[in-house]
Amino acid sequence: MQIKFSNALLKHISVLFSIALFAGNTYAKTTAETTAKGVLWEVKSATNTAYLFGSIHLAKASFYPLPEKVQKAYKQADTLAVELDGTDGEAAVKALPLLKYAAPDKLQNHLQPATWESLQKMTGPVAERFQPLKPAMVATGLLVGSFARQGYDPAQGVDIHFINRAKKDKKSIVELETMEYQAQILGGLSDEEGDAMLSQTLESISNGEAIRDTNQLIAAWKDGNAEKVVSMLQAEANKNPGSKKIMKRLLDERNPAMADKIVELMAAGKHVLVVVGAGHIAGTNSISDLLKQRGLQVRQIK
Repeated sequence: MQIKFSNALLKHISVLFSIALFAGNTYAKTTAETTAKGVLWEVKSATNTAYLFGSIHLAKASFYPLPEKVQKAYKQADTLAVELDGTDGEAAVKALPLLKYAAPDKLQNHLQPATWESLQKMTGPVAERFQPLKPAMVATGLLVGSFARQGYDPAQGVDIHFINRAKKDKKSIVELETMEYQAQILGGLSDEEGDAMLSQTLESISNGEAIRDTNQLIAAWKDGNAEKVVSMLQAEANKNPGSKKIMKRLLDERNPAMADKIVELMAAGKHVLVVVGAGHIAGTNSISDLLKQRGLQVRQIK
């Protein structure tokens, strides 16, 4: 069976590791744009209130400052909870082997000849530098480079924005996952899945779909339209069995553990702002849905 990945799913996959491995590079200048509303949720227990903010991992300086409702949610928090701390270089170094092949094995051995030829055609001699990396890492690098040319910058991502701010303000930072765990997900793709991911990444960059889909997704987030963000991801993922399988692994299977940690933080009396990828926030089996199932009151603040 041929595995297919939607463009929206490829975008979601690409951001999992783009922050830790590409932050610090210099990217294209941003164009003038309106600031972003984003998607913000209030979560209430009998004794505590937390806030859940959907993140865009690749953003632009023009997205800031974030709206006052988000600023208030941050200011009341003594704890920032994120998927992981993308500024932790030591964690990235430890996780990287999970995304590489052990020599003498190499990328080309795990790709269809046509996929390797497409990579060579797009990158030229640089393709040889990708040989130690697994397909997910190569696809990530290509996508981040493509988004960077449009002004999107991991260093401007919402996660990084709040992590840097929390460190400056001496707030506690809690990771809901680890970089190693996320590396295991991407590094654990089968050869068929990895080849399909890279092949379709190359195609989506070449035909411009990657940028068009990303711009539409980010526009929905900027408008605060959580429903549209979710519907776009779900519609794309449900187009074929391969995308649906990976989407379940990347979202549905990760959300319960993150929801449990949020409940634990609230029960411990922490005043928390949770910043996680926007695709985790709303819809069936999302973090907000799971928190409701755990007896908490959840509502979007518009």
